[in-house]
Amino acid sequence: MTTAAQSRTRRVEGLVPGGPVLGLALVAIGATVFAGFAVHDVQRYQLLIVSAICLVAFTLTREYGFAVPAGITGGLGTMIVLTTSGTLDPVAIAAAPFLSLAGGFLAIWLLGLAALPRSTHPWPLVPATILGLLGAGILARQPMTVDWIQAGIATVLVVAGTAMLVHRTQHRSR
Repeated sequence: MTTAAQSRTRRVEGLVPGGPVLGLALVAIGATVFAGFAVHDVQRYQLLIVSAICLVAFTLTREYGFAVPAGITGGLGTMIVLTTSGTLDPVAIAAAPFLSLAGGFLAIWLLGLAALPRSTHPWPLVPATILGLLGAGILARQPMTVDWIQAGIATVLVVAGTAMLVHRTQHRSR
């Protein structure tokens, strides 16, 4: 097997979990879905339960493939619980989806630091930052704050994309 093929295999193996822990996690997630049909109010907490199952699987295996669903379902589950609790004011309810998902993406990055092999790729920090800024802008309760944040994010994306295209064009011309 070539070095490139070995690298691809390692990368896929690090992203797609396998083995008995994955099987047990799938059974537990399926049982959680079935419990939602039978037990009152479990559906409200299902995504948090799925996140907990993925966190346990991650703890047992340290496979990054469990960190991603743990963070995303944890963020979504937190948002559902917060927005349906009846204790938040309307502005906090509007900010909750952004801040909850930002926390979920941040959790993915932090779990990646504990993964084996360690994942230090910053991709989860991009949505975490964008969502966190938007949530903070909503909580600021200042007119135009979210518009300024969106304009700043758009500017950064255009500049970064342009820089990537210029770099790629220069690299190809060599």
